Amino acid sequence: MPATDTDSVLAAWTAHGVVLTVLMIAAAAGVHWALHRAGRRVAVALARRARATENATEIATRWRRTVERVLLLPMAALWVAVGYGVSEQFPLLRQWRLLVVCLVQESFTEPLFKMGEMSYSALDIMLLPALIVAIWVGMGIGTHLVRLVFFRASAMQEGAQQALGVLTRVLLTFIGTIVVFQYWGVDLSSLAVLGGALGVGIGFGLQTIANNFVSGIVLGLERPIKPGDYVRVGDLVGTVARIGARSTEIRTADRVSILVPNSRLLEHEVVNWTHGDPISRIHLPLGVAYGSDLRQVRAALLEAARSHPDVLADPRPDVQLHGFGESSLDVELLVWTRDPRNQVQLTSDLYFRIEPLLRRHGIAVPFPQHDLHLHAPEIERAAAVWRRQVFPESEPEPQAAAPPAPVGHLEPCVHDHEQELGTPSWDDERLAALVARMRGDDGITIADRRHFLRVHARCFVGSDAVDWLVHHERLTRDEAVALGRRLVERGLVHHVLDEHEFKDGPLFYRFRADEEPTEARSRARAPSVSRRAAAGI
Repeated sequence: MPATDTDSVLAAWTAHGVVLTVLMIAAAAGVHWALHRAGRRVAVALARRARATENATEIATRWRRTVERVLLLPMAALWVAVGYGVSEQFPLLRQWRLLVVCLVQESFTEPLFKMGEMSYSALDIMLLPALIVAIWVGMGIGTHLVRLVFFRASAMQEGAQQALGVLTRVLLTFIGTIVVFQYWGVDLSSLAVLGGALGVGIGFGLQTIANNFVSGIVLGLERPIKPGDYVRVGDLVGTVARIGARSTEIRTADRVSILVPNSRLLEHEVVNWTHGDPISRIHLPLGVAYGSDLRQVRAALLEAARSHPDVLADPRPDVQLHGFGESSLDVELLVWTRDPRNQVQLTSDLYFRIEPLLRRHGIAVPFPQHDLHLHAPEIERAAAVWRRQVFPESEPEPQAAAPPAPVGHLEPCVHDHEQELGTPSWDDERLAALVARMRGDDGITIADRRHFLRVHARCFVGSDAVDWLVHHERLTRDEAVALGRRLVERGLVHHVLDEHEFKDGPLFYRFRADEEPTEARSRARAPSVSRRAAAGI
């Protein structure tokens, strides 16, 4: 054939090869795109079937990744076929392909070692773990499809589906691995001793992991807890988010995920508020002061409970008296709720409602307190000497010492207020001056005060008056109380309702000088009316 004809044939053949190469690459790109799109649609279709139990976006992403891994092999085979076809169009590429294939084949198929009658090459060493991994992945995909199609159709619970799926995957993978070893000519009986020793070592080293794994299977089959339950495990309180093969994820109220080993859920006490019936009871302990009317306490607590919308009316709230504490009467409010996850907020809301109701009913919540009485004559004598040195003008005139009482006789009780005050010099003039100081600018606080629905004009509190006398007159609290009683006896001070004598407490008193004229006249007429009634007039 002439050279010109040969050149023309080669040129035509080259042009034909270029066109076929472009067409094969374009077709392969189209098939690749179609497989990718089909994989995404299949993932979306599979995700729609699981929307009732899981988040649709998360499961769609999970299925898309699974389908992409499955399509990775056919896509790779597609591009290998395109490369083979392109190399067939050009003689030089074909020669290089054959050379590379021969080198790779010889390097991977050349025997490296022998075990018994079988010889193994590099390809055998690479294929054996690859097949085991492929079996594991394939069994995982198969069990997931079976759980999605058959288990869900049988209305089996989600935890039981997961547990059976894991058991099925492990069993099938174990059987597949044995089949692969037998087909490859590996004598498993020769590895029995080594496998036994290795199994014992792994058993001791991984006993905790094995314990948690078996516990996860038991949790999945027995179902004491399930995703969505509100539980307490020790000091941990939260919602079960996921039960895995080794651990369980619990999400707390702070939105913190904590992984708890499965064995702990079986070996320790677990409080499950939503197991079976979500209705549960909440305890609110409270202490009220001694002397409080328990009927009012019960009414106030029940009013607070019934006013909250999350407290169930049936079963009804209740109040129980638990005992007599050191400083308070111990009561407890019991309420029922349908949402135990909100019990912390419900408890706080009820305490916020209880506090103003107790104040409205005049019920005090005491704090722990102890009374300490000291008797130290040396300290009292030192204080008396100091008082005589600092205030010599206020000391009483010396009196003759009383003769000692004979042994076996008791001294008569002294009820004179002069002895209670420790000084006999409080005459009417000094009492009037004391009242003027108490009503002055530096005196006690005199104001209109409210008790329940009644307002008492221009009065003071007994405990405030005692504090003022202790601070300004250098008296003890007992002496201040005795002096207040002296003021009441002399008619300079009286209780606003004339029901109590002077006391060191939250009682209202008023100076006679601060009363309205009409009120003073009505109080002056009251003794005369009572005297007439006593006389029978």
